[in-house]
Amino acid sequence: MSSDAKGKTVAILGPDGAGKSTVLDLVQRRLRDEGEDVAYRYFAPGYLKRYRPKPDARVTTNPHETGHYDPLRTAAKIALMVYEFRMGMPQVRRAHRLTLFDRYIFDLLIDPRRHRIFPMRGWMRAMVALAPKPDLLIVVSAPTEVIQARKQEVPAEETARQVAAYETLARSMPNGFVVHNTASPEAAAQAVMSHLDKLR
Repeated sequence: MSSDAKGKTVAILGPDGAGKSTVLDLVQRRLRDEGEDVAYRYFAPGYLKRYRPKPDARVTTNPHETGHYDPLRTAAKIALMVYEFRMGMPQVRRAHRLTLFDRYIFDLLIDPRRHRIFPMRGWMRAMVALAPKPDLLIVVSAPTEVIQARKQEVPAEETARQVAAYETLARSMPNGFVVHNTASPEAAAQAVMSHLDKLR
């Protein structure tokens, strides 16, 4: 990347089963092969200790298995997450020329139940909107039937809702794009790389 691309951030989102993590791994490998200074973050910048990767973290196999917090605890959790992003994103931008996020705070808007968030109200969405925006947002998506053939962690109706919501989110942002992972992960990774060229 050229010097004017220093400190760029890219959020890659998508419903479970769309192949987001596989595509992201391929993109990271390609960027490192090209000698890029690229960093990886899962969901959050890692400013607070609770949002840093844990070596013993378990893979989520049932993201909706637990109930949600009450409105007060939900507000506190969202406020803490917004603080994490507002304090952590400047550090991330200073430390690396490019940082790829696997998920982002916007996931709260699409799948609040995964994060035990009380069903989102307007004021909750306004709180999330206070978080810094990434320079590029890419949603890795696929048809509901394709996703359900890969993973059945949530019912088909919920998968369909998330697919529509993620794609709507991407299209509502000037720097948002949808990449359909239907042919092969390699093809989807190449599509992501073409969007990353916009930051070069």
